[in-house]
Amino acid sequence: MTELILTCIITKEKGRYASVCPELDVASMGDTPEEAQKNLEEAVIGHLGVAREEGLLSNIFDKLGITKKDLSKKEHILPVTFSSSISVPIPA
Repeated sequence: MTELILTCIITKEKGRYASVCPELDVASMGDTPEEAQKNLEEAVIGHLGVAREEGLLSNIFDKLGITKKDLSKKEHILPVTFSSSISVPIPA
């Protein structure tokens, strides 16, 4: 399965943890860092799924600099500026 490796930035805000994927401009929250990351993964998967259904997935890949050739690889790694990352499946 082809996967994207995306940045996951987690910050503590008012006793909860906010998580954001800057490459896709998707965010989520959780009571723990682990929950915030899990919720972000689910939000990103949902975002990509809706983009696929709407015919916009290629627009996202173009924005990320991913080509059809890249999609034939097992995974596509984007520049990671923080230590945490998430790996999500690309909708078929």
